[in-house]
Amino acid sequence: MKVLRTEQWKVGIMESWNNGIMGKNIPSVKNRLRRKDGMMSFLKKALFVSIVLIIVTGCLRDPKPSNTLKREKFIRVLTDMHIGESMFLEKNRIKVDSLQSKSIYLSVLKKHNVTEKQMEETVLYYSRHPRDYDKIYTEVVSRMQSMNEQIQGEKKSDILLEKKLLKKNAKP
Repeated sequence: MKVLRTEQWKVGIMESWNNGIMGKNIPSVKNRLRRKDGMMSFLKKALFVSIVLIIVTGCLRDPKPSNTLKREKFIRVLTDMHIGESMFLEKNRIKVDSLQSKSIYLSVLKKHNVTEKQMEETVLYYSRHPRDYDKIYTEVVSRMQSMNEQIQGEKKSDILLEKKLLKKNAKP
């Protein structure tokens, strides 16, 4: 009886082996390739759609809110804020604390007729557009440098004028 079971087992294995080789239980090579082609086609389509979505969403720019400042006015406000802070620092020779900087900030906004909300929205908008913000700050720095050069030129002319006056007054 033991021999019969062993032979049945061998016969079962052989039948399974033969069916596999003949392709009865295993899908044919053509069917496998069709499924792979279908999967590749699906993956290609999915990849294409993903790339298109990334490009479209990446190219969309958020619109500038209506309540933001115009570029030129924003540059003037930032320039005045930095000048105000530097004047305070030069005058007091101490670090500006938050209360003092708030008063400088508010006085500049009042001078330009700008609300805090407008300023916040403008800064928020440009913080999402760093290239534009960088261009604005480049302009702010350029204006401050030209103001500084103008002041230095005036100081030199004042010194020359004083020297001329001293020479004129020194000659009796």
